[in-house]
Amino acid sequence: MEKLLKRLGFRSEMDEIRSMALHDALTSLPNRVLLEERINFAIAQASRLGSKVAMMFIDLDNFKQINDIQGHKVGDQLLVAVSNTLRSQLRPYDTLARWGGDEFVVLLPDMRNTQDARAVAEKLMQALQRDLLPEQNLHTTLSIGIAVYPDDADSTESLLMQADKALFHSKAEGRNNIQIFSEMQQYGRGFVDTKLTAYFSAALKNHLLHVHFQPIVDAQTHKTVCIEALARWYDAEHGWISPGIFIPLAENLGLIEEVGNQILLEAMSYYCVCPWKDEVRMAVNISNRQLFSESFVPSLVQLVDSHGVEPDRIKIEITESTALDAERAKRTLKQLADLGFNISVDDFGTGFSSLSRLHEMPVDELKIDQSFVRRSRTTEGQLMLKTIVNMGRVMNLKLVAEGVEDKETADLLCDMGVHYLQGYYFCPPKPDEDIRDYIAQNNGDSASQSVKLKSTA
Repeated sequence: MEKLLKRLGFRSEMDEIRSMALHDALTSLPNRVLLEERINFAIAQASRLGSKVAMMFIDLDNFKQINDIQGHKVGDQLLVAVSNTLRSQLRPYDTLARWGGDEFVVLLPDMRNTQDARAVAEKLMQALQRDLLPEQNLHTTLSIGIAVYPDDADSTESLLMQADKALFHSKAEGRNNIQIFSEMQQYGRGFVDTKLTAYFSAALKNHLLHVHFQPIVDAQTHKTVCIEALARWYDAEHGWISPGIFIPLAENLGLIEEVGNQILLEAMSYYCVCPWKDEVRMAVNISNRQLFSESFVPSLVQLVDSHGVEPDRIKIEITESTALDAERAKRTLKQLADLGFNISVDDFGTGFSSLSRLHEMPVDELKIDQSFVRRSRTTEGQLMLKTIVNMGRVMNLKLVAEGVEDKETADLLCDMGVHYLQGYYFCPPKPDEDIRDYIAQNNGDSASQSVKLKSTA
């Protein structure tokens, strides 16, 4: 496979594609994938040298209101201004990454103690006290949560989790403040652990996790061909809580399978009574822990069978890293493919070093990572997209582009040969009744015979 790609001229572009996939399109900061690589390296180095590594989660206070009032363009300008300001306050070997939305992460290797990390956090907060966009008279404050290796955590995953818990506490304390995980003894260290766990466990127990659906449309006709089921959590006190927070929390607590089962059940209960299910498939995201559970395949088969849904109407979405998890993934994916399920690889573009293994997997579809889609208006970005499209052709796979936010991007991707599109330009994630109305309007008469749908969740 790799020899074939080299002959076709793709090999020389892979490193550039990977670089693009490791950085945020708006701010050019490292993204989660690159951040985790650097955390792993920093922890390994700290373990050898006996030093410390500080992890800082940063949230912009009241960013949503700024976005809603001033518009997304101003919101993007603010994010860029904040990232530039924060980066200017850090050492050359520190890492500032964009975690998503209005959240940033700072990695501070080679720290002496917790108070050094606090001093950096205070420096960052002070730097944002000026107007970042003078013409808009805009400034923002920060909520910061800090955790330190090895004081608070012994791995990359646990360090991220403890810093996130500290951020949660910072926002719960009224925002515009700094919380350090190890210093929460004044509240009892269990405060954040217990509060986060209790909130999430209660939400799970009371079925407060719900499904929203986002359409995937045909690139040429713009008719809905699939709906992706997405987990959502609304808390009465804290509002909408990002999946970027509660999904890792579920995994850390060993509850991800229960979360997955609830989302699958609610999504299937909705889908099985849809009058248009013969023309619109449903995609569900499956974590690696779910996929590799011995009970996953038989449970999924029983679920679709009990709801009268044929396996070929369901698309299983897995991340590229999960798909490349050696023989275990290959065996499970083959079972699913043999049963008739469709397999889609999400966030495609960050695993090119193992592209030959991906070619061996029983995969039907690739979802192009939105970091490439965001660069579609640049010459470099268009070259990368064309390369990925050609790779998809070589592997005889359908292509989905996610993160499509305007007509120009949609038209460009369609002209390139991308088969399906997904993004806010067409429709944001919506609850079941709203998505039903969208499909009825978007797909015409065959979808207009909607019925009142029930949820068993």
